[in-house]
Amino acid sequence: MDATLLKNTLRELFSDFYETALPKMTRRQVAIPEVAGCATVVLGMRRTGKTFLLYQRMNDLLASGVAKDRMLHVNFEDDRLLGMTLEDLRFVPDVYYQMFPENRDKLCYFFFDEIQNIAHWESFVRRMVDTPNVQVYLSGSSAKLLSKEVATAMRGRSVEIENFPLSFEEFLVHHGYFETIPRNISSASRSKLQNAVEKFFTIGGMPAVQNVPDVLRATMLQGYVNTVIYRDVVERHDIANTQALKFTMQMVFNNPARQLSVRKIADYLKSQQLTASREYIADYLDWLSDAYLLHKVGLHSESAMKRRVNPDKYYLNDVGIVRAMRIKHALDQGPLLENLVYLQLRRHGFQVEYVNTSDGSEVDFIAFHPMQNDYKLIQVCFDMSDHKTFDREVSALRSAADSLGVKDRYVITWDDETALPGDIQVLPIWKFLLDRKKDNV
Repeated sequence: MDATLLKNTLRELFSDFYETALPKMTRRQVAIPEVAGCATVVLGMRRTGKTFLLYQRMNDLLASGVAKDRMLHVNFEDDRLLGMTLEDLRFVPDVYYQMFPENRDKLCYFFFDEIQNIAHWESFVRRMVDTPNVQVYLSGSSAKLLSKEVATAMRGRSVEIENFPLSFEEFLVHHGYFETIPRNISSASRSKLQNAVEKFFTIGGMPAVQNVPDVLRATMLQGYVNTVIYRDVVERHDIANTQALKFTMQMVFNNPARQLSVRKIADYLKSQQLTASREYIADYLDWLSDAYLLHKVGLHSESAMKRRVNPDKYYLNDVGIVRAMRIKHALDQGPLLENLVYLQLRRHGFQVEYVNTSDGSEVDFIAFHPMQNDYKLIQVCFDMSDHKTFDREVSALRSAADSLGVKDRYVITWDDETALPGDIQVLPIWKFLLDRKKDNV
């Protein structure tokens, strides 16, 4: 781009940022780390609010007394910046410091959205984080800003955080159920929470669809999925057999939280007169996971062979998306509840696997937190009314807990709560999602 024109364009963009108030938003309960000499990178699926998380950090800086002119937000998807090159990126700090020369000796914060649209952006960002008095934040679509690629590109100079759809607590605040969520739950508050979790279970947590009619919500969520499939998978990996990819994705949507082998998907594609090798199907699943549309959970075992030969389970990034994309008329509530539990564990940094017991039963989750060195075993059972099913689930949990030596044992239900022999706590989903240390997981 012409240097003079680009500088003038950047001044215009920067002035727009300083003259426009930061948007108000529901506060996200996501820790945003800041490490000197490292860029903070926000990862996650499209439309989950990564840019708004950056705005939240800006608002926090303002509240702490940092002047707005010590911050800069640039969206590299702005059409006025089309055609920018790595060489052009040098003008970003140049123009900024020309506008605010007094800030050269002050700590300044640079927020870059979609910078991955510029080829070889990482060398510019590494140079920025090496500059004294500079803190860098990055956010972008997972099509070109994958965790494994950031780690390689930044060579240990980045701190990555994952952003998911709204949590239940964020949902409660967004919809005005509580100004402050009470620590002690009265009968009235319990009724309110039960109403809220039913709504959350239906709508999901994608921020932009919270207050739209049901029909429009489904259309919007379907649009999000199609964008992820075509921009983050098809275009990125140059996939020609898009029908096989879409039917693979549909197979997952119709079987959330269930073991699903590559072979089973291949057989399903064959029944639809579609062909795709098992290798390609495995790639499709990996690429959809990279885009945060789905999440893969494998078997807990010390044996690499057992982990490889046993099928994985798949969870979707939002239960509202599952409802919008399923072609089956009847929805099995149990797998959707299990999906909610999985997402809550991931939000809080747990690594998750499923467990097969010696008698062939299954425990839904063994969750390990690497920072807390903490293991939990969790079984999900929608209700306790089917005594035969419930007893089987609890028996599997006891068997796995005894063999693995895990003390923290939970059954998550829709609305049942009790204590069972063997130190097993039965919790309703709304209490689990509130995530309180005293009376919750």
